[in-house]
Amino acid sequence: MFNPLEFQKDTIDDLNKSFLNLWKKDYKGKINEANFRDYIDSKEKDIEWWFKNGDYGKEYYALKYWKTSEKVYRLFFPDWIIKFKDGRIGIFDTKAGDTALPEKCKDKAKALSIKLKSFGKDYVGGIAVFENGIWYYNDVEEYDYSPNKLNNDWKKFEDLFKK
Repeated sequence: MFNPLEFQKDTIDDLNKSFLNLWKKDYKGKINEANFRDYIDSKEKDIEWWFKNGDYGKEYYALKYWKTSEKVYRLFFPDWIIKFKDGRIGIFDTKAGDTALPEKCKDKAKALSIKLKSFGKDYVGGIAVFENGIWYYNDVEEYDYSPNKLNNDWKKFEDLFKK
């Protein structure tokens, strides 16, 4: 089993701050995720490492959530785990277009918000979107999203780097 803690530092540097840099060939969110990866790679003075989470399998981080439309529990695999240099851990799921709409991800957003709060103050995260040239994230339980009309629940990702 892969253990990211066994990697050598120069190996990590070769992977652009990622412990594991596995990219599937093609999938719907690939461009959005590549843009987010480039963004967090540009923040090397603030980010110790990042991990691109998988979509399935027990070796990846998942959390259980209630999928309201199907009335069943499902597993949710957030896209990104980030270790900030100040010690915080971030867990984010990048969305774009219709995948960010409440009917597609409000249940996942709620589960992630609740889980992050249960972990304590050193954990941040939520649903992340790219709007008008800026990355934003939403960490509230009552998730809402309207393209190009972000409400006050959306925070600039850049603010995570201000101290």
